[in-house]
Amino acid sequence: MSGRGGKDSLLKGGLALAWMLAASPCWAQSVSPDAAPGFAAQQSVAQDAATTPNVPPVQDAAPTSAQPVVSPPASAETQPAEPSRHTGHHGAEEEPGIVVSSRPLAPDPGRAINQASFAVTQAIDNAVLEPFSKGYEAVVPSPVRDGIHNALYNLREPVIAANFLMQHKIGKTAETVARFVLNSTIGLAGIFDMAKRKPFRLPFRENGFADTMGFYGVPNGPYIYMPLFGSTTLRDLTGRIVDRAALPLAIGRNVLPTAAVVPMIVLGIVDRRVVNKERLRQEKEAADPYTTTRDNYLRRRADQIEGLRHPHGEGEADKKAEKEKEG
Repeated sequence: MSGRGGKDSLLKGGLALAWMLAASPCWAQSVSPDAAPGFAAQQSVAQDAATTPNVPPVQDAAPTSAQPVVSPPASAETQPAEPSRHTGHHGAEEEPGIVVSSRPLAPDPGRAINQASFAVTQAIDNAVLEPFSKGYEAVVPSPVRDGIHNALYNLREPVIAANFLMQHKIGKTAETVARFVLNSTIGLAGIFDMAKRKPFRLPFRENGFADTMGFYGVPNGPYIYMPLFGSTTLRDLTGRIVDRAALPLAIGRNVLPTAAVVPMIVLGIVDRRVVNKERLRQEKEAADPYTTTRDNYLRRRADQIEGLRHPHGEGEADKKAEKEKEG
């Protein structure tokens, strides 16, 4: 980590940690020990396992020939609509990015099988997930939905911090650790995202082992569309398996009673469907939904990896986002 942005990031993380150490006696009196971040440990596994055409990952495969890449004419297949951002939540799925890159998209050798999986998933979404998520939005108040979302995402922070460390981004590692401690204590097991508020202003940043592999140049490998799970690549699927295996070790294997596992899984699936409803709607309405979904995913992933490798204007982007929230 280098440059002014890295120093600012490290300073923010350090100041937040110092504040927490100074205030720890107060927390001990005001926060119950039972309010630890065990709210939905095992659920986080299912949160991504159900509706993942969203998970923004990367495209790092090198061009297969010496000829320059020429952008094809605009069409539903090569120019997917940019999804709207879901207000109130701040997960990776909500940060669409349009990538301007000469790198090719991942190969799709199993297109026929992928399209069959896509058709099955769409049928289930139309019949079950979409109606259920609409009912969830209609019945559950927005503050409650936000609290559930925040608690689920808070459980990811230890894995995110570990991956920032592996990417030698010390400032973001410190910020992520500070976010986790703040939200797990004064944020009541992550229900309230106190870390993003004043005076901390520590935004949620997505990361995972797939991003770390991309950061070090591991290519996508073939594109895969898994039933219910959604879009992924060989690299991203491998990274997800590692992340999900690490999460129980980081949080604890027996955090939730068995009877609570299924409700937590359902909440994770529905939360993800609500967060990504606009993007999913636009992809369904495209002239070629399968190709649009695939290319949207691969471009988001390419944008994320490029941002890790060559961050630019990150501090200004965070300030702008904060002003928009306040406005």
